[in-house]
Order: sequence, then structure tokens, then C-alpha cells
Amino acid sequence: MRIAKVLASWAKLLAIVPLAVLPLGMGGCGGSQPEPKPTSEQQSSTQSPQKRYHLEGTVVSIDRQQKRVVVDGKDIPGFMAAMTMPYPVVDDQTLDRLKPGDQITADIVGSGSDMHLDNVVVVKKSDSQK
Repeated sequence: MRIAKVLASWAKLLAIVPLAVLPLGMGGCGGSQPEPKPTSEQQSSTQSPQKRYHLEGTVVSIDRQQKRVVVDGKDIPGFMAAMTMPYPVVDDQTLDRLKPGDQITADIVGSGSDMHLDNVVVVKKSDSQK
């Protein structure tokens, strides 16, 4: 009779242990789907955040084919000395509004060598357009 009780206890234990351990084993199964990979846009923003710098200058020329505007820019403290250089522009409408000689303000947006002009405002039209 004592053996019967021991066997009954073992049978209950064997029935309960797998049920008790099952949730522990399933805890690691929740992440069966791979984590989504960030898009190239997300990667660039996480790798180096885009910065904005205020530009003031005069339009020297416009290259519609390359979607660039050459600006004789004033000094931007903490970023770059005064210089004339080409800046990419995202949309054609901005290029359409600009003429050589226009005085503009704009934001240089980007990081590293990947920069473009944004929020371009003509503050004074060139003398030849008055």
C-alpha cells in the first residue's frame, strides 16, 4: 500500500512538472519573428542626425540639370567660413524662383557631405529684376 501511495505521488508529480515548466519554455518562443530592419532613411538618421545651419548669401548661378544653386555665402560661425559653393536643391520650384544676383536666406540641411538647401527665401531680388 505504501508503494501505491508513492507511485500515485510520482504520477501526480510527473503530470504537474511539465505543466509548470511549459510557460518557462514558451517565454523564449515569443520572438520567433525577426526584428524589422531600419530603412535607409532611418539608418542615416540614426547614424548621424541631420543638422541645420542658417545660410545668408547671394545667388551666383543656377544649374537646373544638376538641381544646384551656387551661392556666395557669408560666414556661418561654427560651421564654415564665407565661401562660394554649389548647394543641391530638392525641388524645381525653388530653382524657378531664383535668379543670379538674388540675396537669399536658407537652411543648409544634412550631415557630412550629404547636404541640401531648404526653406530658401529671396530677401532681395537682383538689381536687374527691378
